Amino acid sequence: MNALSSGLDQNIESDIAKVLEYHYGDGLVYLPKSQPGTLFKLAENKGFIDQEGYLTRKGRSLLARHQFS
Repeated sequence: MNALSSGLDQNIESDIAKVLEYHYGDGLVYLPKSQPGTLFKLAENKGFIDQEGYLTRKGRSLLARHQFS
């Protein structure tokens, strides 16, 4: 993997982490209208959200790495 694709992966993970922030205590992710649905689907395809819309362990780990203020 080259530096360019690594940077793109980090940007995509950061965008996905922003989407995952919209979860509630039960772990269900509620996507606001301001967020593109494609990011939600991408997060699901990459295993950050399960098929029912709940955060996975991988998703919680991503959120921990991308602390937003």
